[in-house]
Amino acid sequence: MQQSRQRLWMLVATLIVVAIILMILCYQSVKIVLSPDTEPTDRVIMSIFTSDKLVDQSWGSLAYLAQLHVEKKFPVDIELYSEVDTIEKMEESLHASIDRKTELIIGHGREFSDIFTKVAPSYPTVRFVTIHGSATYENQTVYTFEKGKIELIAALAATMKSKTRKVALIDAYDGREDEPYFERGLEKYANDIEFFYYVVNSRHDGKQAKAVMDKLIKEGVDVVYSRGNAFNRDVIHYAKQHDIYVIGFLDDQSYLGEEHVLTSVLNDVTQAYVKIIEDYFNEEEPFPNGIVILSGKDGVFRLAPFGKMFTEEEKKRLQEELDRYYRGEL
Repeated sequence: MQQSRQRLWMLVATLIVVAIILMILCYQSVKIVLSPDTEPTDRVIMSIFTSDKLVDQSWGSLAYLAQLHVEKKFPVDIELYSEVDTIEKMEESLHASIDRKTELIIGHGREFSDIFTKVAPSYPTVRFVTIHGSATYENQTVYTFEKGKIELIAALAATMKSKTRKVALIDAYDGREDEPYFERGLEKYANDIEFFYYVVNSRHDGKQAKAVMDKLIKEGVDVVYSRGNAFNRDVIHYAKQHDIYVIGFLDDQSYLGEEHVLTSVLNDVTQAYVKIIEDYFNEEEPFPNGIVILSGKDGVFRLAPFGKMFTEEEKKRLQEELDRYYRGEL
């Protein structure tokens, strides 16, 4: 009899413990469901397309960094599509993105302009944006950068280090008329510089960029501003082999050749994405269509530190001009 009572009490105690555990679990479940921190929010569904791989120091990696930044800053849910580098992949990615009920699609480069123009009329409620490029319809927008007067200072740096007085600009796409400040800077700071301009017509064509470099070196050019994103690595490597100077682009490229990179024109693409999302969430003004030009006040361009090939006196002179730039006096 005593053993039976002990078993009964043990069973009752076990049942009580199980009941308490179940009550706690139920309470926690209800708490999670009702918690204000987990209530559904109106998050904007976005997509970003890049034709590049998401590797360090690439144009595509900037799309990934932008994604991380804006997801922390804004109520957005972003799907990033990388290596979208053919028409077939673009169409496939667009259909996948639109099936997600995407409201905003950003093409990380001008190469997405044509496909966006093709599909934009069929999806009037979707906003199509490209970084650079062209826009045709009301639901298309281009955000592009006005490097502008910061390139005047890059030109001054070039004039300080050119011994042959021959300086060149290698562009990914023809921007001589739209973005003339480097050439103007050479004229402003030194009237004896001979200027050379070449276009590769691709951000990626390192072979063509090296062919251009070969022509420039034969002409006696000893400073090259390489505005080519992906092919800059090839240009800087070639410059090191032939002991000439380079001005980098996009990020601080001194790590590719600190003895040969004078400075770099930095493009903080993340700030461009911030501006796009700020405009999208702006309730006071409609989201712009057409072309939006971002400038220095938007924080998208600045110069990397000047290399150790400059004397302290030269750095002081460069800093004086930078200060004038930031005061709006150039």
